[in-house]
Amino acid sequence: MRRLLLLLAPVLLLSCAHKERVACPGGADILERYSSRFVPENFRVYGIIRYGPLKLPMMLARFDGFYTVRVARTRDVSVYRDRFCVEGRCFLLPIPPEDLLFGRILSGREIRLCEDGVLVFEEGTGVYLKRVVFEGSRPREILIWNTRKKKGIRVLLGEEDEKGFFREVSFDSGGVEVKLQIEEVEL
Repeated sequence: MRRLLLLLAPVLLLSCAHKERVACPGGADILERYSSRFVPENFRVYGIIRYGPLKLPMMLARFDGFYTVRVARTRDVSVYRDRFCVEGRCFLLPIPPEDLLFGRILSGREIRLCEDGVLVFEEGTGVYLKRVVFEGSRPREILIWNTRKKKGIRVLLGEEDEKGFFREVSFDSGGVEVKLQIEEVEL
């Protein structure tokens, strides 16, 4: 019986030991692609913001470095360049809205990790921790975690259009979900 315990002890210790996160092989092409994607200088984006039963038409434009954001009048939703607010709860955008919409979601400074066969790019920026999770070679979600407040936001990325932008972007924070559906982009 003692021999059996001595033989099983290393197996038990190794199975309960802290698992190291290791770098996934490859992924350099994904890092290059999503850190240097083309984002137009001037553009106009038309879409719909969905929040619960509400569907609000919106327009986001940038011309000569100036932003214009228009959302159908409602007192529950407001949109700004770096955040949008729903019923007093504001979602800070992890990156500028045009970079998020057109797919420039990596800075190039991230650490590449492999967690359970899933490619993850992680970057600590001050109080925030940003994690971009890929499903194969396609970005699936961005997680932004405030390490001080122990709160975060999850950004789900929909399918990419052939013109190089995401058709749908969903924001989830503390059970509140807001979807942005892009209908048309004018360059």
